[in-house]
Amino acid sequence: MLQQLTKELWQEGKIKTMFSTAGIILYVFYILTGNFSRIIKLSFFPRSISLIEVSILAFVGIFFIYELTLLREDKNLLKKVSLNDLDTVEVLLSLMLLSILVNYIIYKFNILPLLYYLRFFSLVYFAFIIYLFLNFKRNISKIEWFYTQIGLLLCIIGWIIYFIEPDTERLNKFFEQQGIYLNLDPHKFRLIGNIFDPNFFGNILVMFISITMISFLSESLQDKKSLIQKVILLIFFNVTLLKTVSRSSILGLFLVVFFNTALIGSWSFAKKKIEIFKKLILVDSILLFTTLLDKDFYKIFERIKSIPVDNSAHARIQSWNSALDYIEKTPIKLLIGDGYGFLNIKYGLQFIGFDSSFLNLILYCGLLGTVFFLVWLFKKIYKVYQNIRYEELDVKLHFVNLFSLLLTYFVISWFNNLLFYQFWLVLFLPYYYFLTDYGRKG
Repeated sequence: MLQQLTKELWQEGKIKTMFSTAGIILYVFYILTGNFSRIIKLSFFPRSISLIEVSILAFVGIFFIYELTLLREDKNLLKKVSLNDLDTVEVLLSLMLLSILVNYIIYKFNILPLLYYLRFFSLVYFAFIIYLFLNFKRNISKIEWFYTQIGLLLCIIGWIIYFIEPDTERLNKFFEQQGIYLNLDPHKFRLIGNIFDPNFFGNILVMFISITMISFLSESLQDKKSLIQKVILLIFFNVTLLKTVSRSSILGLFLVVFFNTALIGSWSFAKKKIEIFKKLILVDSILLFTTLLDKDFYKIFERIKSIPVDNSAHARIQSWNSALDYIEKTPIKLLIGDGYGFLNIKYGLQFIGFDSSFLNLILYCGLLGTVFFLVWLFKKIYKVYQNIRYEELDVKLHFVNLFSLLLTYFVISWFNNLLFYQFWLVLFLPYYYFLTDYGRKG
C-alpha cells in the first residue's frame, strides 16, 4: 500500500534527480562494501549495525518526509489505495510490527526490538525505492543488465579477497591487531565474498545464475555473440559459486535449475517451442559440465560426509533444537509467536534469531502470522500469473524463474536464515518488485 502510494506520488523534477542519484550511490556502495562497512562499530547497537545502514535509515526517513509534503498537496491520492494494494513484504512488516506492539503491552518497553525492526523496514523500503529510481518497471533488458553487472562486481571482489587471504582465521587475527573484532566463522580456502560468509554469498550467486540462465533462453540462437557472452557469464558465476564449497548453495543451484528445467521444459515441449527446449538443454549441459569438471564440487561431498563431526552442521542442529524448544513452550506462543526482536530480551540470546528463517518467522509471528504471510504471497504470485499469460515470452520465463527462486529459497531457509538476511534482501527484492508489477492493473 505504501509502495503503491509512493509510485503515485513520485514526480519528475530536480528533487527526483537528487534523490535518485544519492539513493543509487548509497545502494551500490552498500552492496559493494558488504560487511567491510561493519568495521566501524556503533556503540549503541549490541550487534554491530553499519554506518551505511544508519545512512539508509536516514535516507528512507527523509524520503518519506518528502512524500508527506507531496501528499498534503494531493490528499485525494489516499482514496485510491486500499488494503488490496498491500504487498506481501508489507504484510510481513505489518505482522512483525504487530508482534512488537503486543509484546510492548505484555513486557516493558525495550529499544532493541524497535531498532531491529527499523533496520529491517528501512532495508525493505530502500530496495523498493531503488527499484523505483532505476526505473525497472517492465524493462527486462534493464533488470537483466543490472543483475549481470552487480553479479560480476561482487564475484570479482570475492575473488580478490580470496587471492589476498583465503583463511578467515588469519583475516580475524589481522583485524584484531588493528583493534577490530569481526568474529568471522573459520573458513579455509572458501570464497567468502565481501559479506565474509560462503553460504550467504553462494546463495546470492544462485539468483545471478538463474537470471542469466533465463536471459540466455530469451536470446535468439542466431545471436552468437550475445549467447557466447551469456555462456561465459554462466561459467564464471558457477565456478565462483563452487569455490564457496557451500552445501546449501549447491543445493540452491540444483533446485533452481531443476525447477526451471521442469517447468520451462514441460511447457516448451507441450507448446512445441523447440528453440527454447534446445537452449534449455544447452544451458543445463553448460552448468552440469562446469560443475562436474570443477574439483571444488567434490569437496562438497567430503563436507556432506563430515556432517556427523562437522562443527557447522552441529551448530545448525543445535540452533534448530533450541528454536523448537522455544516454540513448544506453550500453545499460545506457537500460534501468535514471541515477537520480532524479543528473543534476545526473553531468553538472553546473543543474536536476533536462529539458523532457519521459517522457524524464526514462527517464533516472531506464530503459525497464524506465518500462514497468513504465505497465503498472501502465493495469492500475489497467482495474480501475477493471471496477468502475464498473454505477455511476451521473456516475461513468462522470468515469472517462472521468480517462482523457482522462491521455492528454492524456501527450502534453503529451513536451515538458513536467508529470508531475513540484509544483503540477500536488498538484492532479491528489486527482482521481486519487477515481476509483481505485472500483477498490477495498467
